[in-house]
Amino acid sequence: MHISTRNLLAGVLLAGLLMHANSAESQSETTIDKLPIAAQTANSTEPAKLLIRQIEEHAELMQNLAVICDDIGPRLTGSQQLRRAQAWAMQELTAYGAVNVHEEAYDLGKPWRRGVARARLVNANEVALDIVQKAWTLGTNGVIRGDVALLDVKTLGELKAVAPTLRGKIVLVVSSPKPTPEQKKNIKQYLADVNHIINEAQFAAVLLISDKDYGLQNMWGGPASRFDRNAGIITSENSNLLRRLLAKGVIPKLEMELRGDFGQDFVKAYNVVADFKGTDTSDEMVIIGAHLDSWDLSTGATDNGTGVVVAMEILRAMHALNLHPKRSLRVVLFSGEEQGLLGSKAYIVAHRAELTKIQAILVQDTGSGRIIGFPDMKVDAWSSALVSAVAPASELGPLDIIYDIGTGSDHDTFFDQGIPAFTPMQDPLDYHNHTHHSQVDTLDHVVSADLTQSAQVMAITAWGLLNGERLSHLGHD
Repeated sequence: MHISTRNLLAGVLLAGLLMHANSAESQSETTIDKLPIAAQTANSTEPAKLLIRQIEEHAELMQNLAVICDDIGPRLTGSQQLRRAQAWAMQELTAYGAVNVHEEAYDLGKPWRRGVARARLVNANEVALDIVQKAWTLGTNGVIRGDVALLDVKTLGELKAVAPTLRGKIVLVVSSPKPTPEQKKNIKQYLADVNHIINEAQFAAVLLISDKDYGLQNMWGGPASRFDRNAGIITSENSNLLRRLLAKGVIPKLEMELRGDFGQDFVKAYNVVADFKGTDTSDEMVIIGAHLDSWDLSTGATDNGTGVVVAMEILRAMHALNLHPKRSLRVVLFSGEEQGLLGSKAYIVAHRAELTKIQAILVQDTGSGRIIGFPDMKVDAWSSALVSAVAPASELGPLDIIYDIGTGSDHDTFFDQGIPAFTPMQDPLDYHNHTHHSQVDTLDHVVSADLTQSAQVMAITAWGLLNGERLSHLGHD
């Protein structure tokens, strides 16, 4: 049976509203819900206890994650599936009590669409390779054939020397050059030099290598890709086969076809923004961020569906409890994170005038594992605030504040502006070596109990920052 996208989304939204109605009915029978809780000090334990119980008993984490992953699916930036997910998220956030729920557009360029990808050896054992096209690259415009050769260089000079010898080859990239400290001082020029050498070399194609084992794939890429055409990613096992053949003097001959391409028109991408107002009139806020976009080899459950549903759950729980923080809570569901933090960079530009109003941003983006602490970003004043904010969550397990800088997601963009920006340390589970960017980033790898704990810790930490002392910005106040 064919069901239109519009009808499917309407069904999902109706189901969500019915779940909210049922949840609200059951909550009315409890004694803790809808208690009027005024803004309290950051280390007050009463809101923490209420948040722990509310999320433990009424969380909608897994059902929301099932909608994002199983009903909607992969959410590549610029895709219609991401647009469906954004429409769903705005509907849910509104039902959860958010106000000023809206989208904010920014220029993406031409969207990229995945197509057929195939490759096989035409000599040796003639095996088919497991290949995917690197995102945001031009395809091969038909079947191409060529000899495989290695690119294994460490410096720009080595690349310049060897690149001309690889003209017309299908190049297996074992390693590519890294900038020296001196070259990093003018990184734009360095990157321009690398790209010029690659373009001049006219490789027939490049094969990049997944960094995962057990036949798992990987994905990356964005509008500023280094290898921007005829670029495939193969498994580490396939790479090892090609290298073994070369090592014994057999030149692998390969045919391959990559049919991913770009849309014809320039499009906008969007961030979803939703507010839960505080009692203070200063317009200060704490942002809970996550990226709603995902890679498209799977359904983006742990990267970053889990972060999205945690952000939404925090707002839902505070509204259900009728909590009134001093500062406002803002949920921002970014897009374009996987293409180079595009959404958070666009947010900074659009909200330049109000950056000083941001007390802090919290971003969870490393799967569903239990939270075990936070890096303090090596700022002493922030460290003491984190200790105070996290303290009421101590019953959820040991939580350490460590002297370190946590990087790797949209909070980086805010930290670059001197804004207090934190991401939790989590039990890694199988995130980095299996699910991250791979074809198995599915709901099966999400641990429900751990996800609940992480939502509880994030909610308590957010509450502490919403009501705690004002944090200074680096280079500002």
